[in-house]
Amino acid sequence: MFDAWEFWLFVAISVFWTVGAYRRLVDLRSQVTRQFAVLEDMMLRYQGLVQDATTAAVTAPSGWQTAVAPELGAGHWTRLQVAANLSAMALARMQEHPLEPSSAKALVATSHDLQDAWEALTHPDVYYVSVPVELTQRWTELSISIQPDLERFNQAVLRYNEAIAMFPALLLARLFAFKPGRTLV
Repeated sequence: MFDAWEFWLFVAISVFWTVGAYRRLVDLRSQVTRQFAVLEDMMLRYQGLVQDATTAAVTAPSGWQTAVAPELGAGHWTRLQVAANLSAMALARMQEHPLEPSSAKALVATSHDLQDAWEALTHPDVYYVSVPVELTQRWTELSISIQPDLERFNQAVLRYNEAIAMFPALLLARLFAFKPGRTLV
């Protein structure tokens, strides 16, 4: 049977392992949160571009209306503003819960809607709406520059998910309610 010192050695090793494994899971979860903060800052720049585009449209000599057909451009601008508002709400929800799958799913969906609304507004066939070239270039540059931060966030989520799925850390993850996250694809 175990001697007293062997028992206490086993208890000490178990406690140290448990504390170390828990700290690793917490660190990985906080890395996801930090990576999302960087990504969120980049994603909020889309909101600024929408505001700049809206301001440019309102202050243009013809305002929202065009000489060709005044009602044609309004639908595109409304779609862009609604998509931007929904995207901002999804960002706020994701900020509170960066590892919640439904938050990530909503952010991906609203980001795609915002991108689609921008592309519809700036499409060459939409000749009756004018968006300054500078804003279109900034949108394209932002779409390119956000990719590394998006990849870093996704990698952080994958590392976290792998850590909580490995045995014996899986036991701690279940005990302390560490749930798997969802990448932003």
